[in-house]
Amino acid sequence: MPGEAMHKKGADGAQRAKRWLDATTRTRASWTNEDEVAGGRLEFNWPHAGQEPYSFDVGGFLYGQPFDNHSFMAEVKNYSGDNLGNDYDDFLAKCYLTWRDNTRWANQFMFLTWHPFRIKTWTQLRDPDAIIKGCVANRRRLFGVDDEVEARAHVDNSLIDELKNRLWLVVLSEKQEQLLISDQDRALIVSSRIEKGLM
Repeated sequence: MPGEAMHKKGADGAQRAKRWLDATTRTRASWTNEDEVAGGRLEFNWPHAGQEPYSFDVGGFLYGQPFDNHSFMAEVKNYSGDNLGNDYDDFLAKCYLTWRDNTRWANQFMFLTWHPFRIKTWTQLRDPDAIIKGCVANRRRLFGVDDEVEARAHVDNSLIDELKNRLWLVVLSEKQEQLLISDQDRALIVSSRIEKGLM
């Protein structure tokens, strides 16, 4: 897929994911990485390999317990293909780095996709071994090393234990999107919260 078409598909996916998240009525605020002001809150740099930038696609603040006022960052994949597993490894390394170096910026990390992947290991995708695998796969950018064993030695297992409970995997579908709460009904819920002083 040409770069411009891929960008449009990615931007469409980010907007659709944002709409779905907002429709849950569990966000206080949300934005995409294309937002002129808030988009910069989703941008970071790898510490090694040229300190290339990376960003998440959607971010914001959650509403209601047990995640009230938690900030979230989400990666959105609006396509199918064999690369989704590799994209997920990259996501895990980004989450590890962001949690390690910027804990004030994000409390929850979400991977939203319209296409399931790694079906045989789906139930283990948030396990410590999966997170470590993602970090090792990105060892040059994350730790500045080439050797896998050396990279594993750099992984902070206490961070992995904290991170595993902050990861979300969400599979959406076009049919499911037709069941979203309407903007008018969501406005009634939000205005009711404002009247009660909850927002």
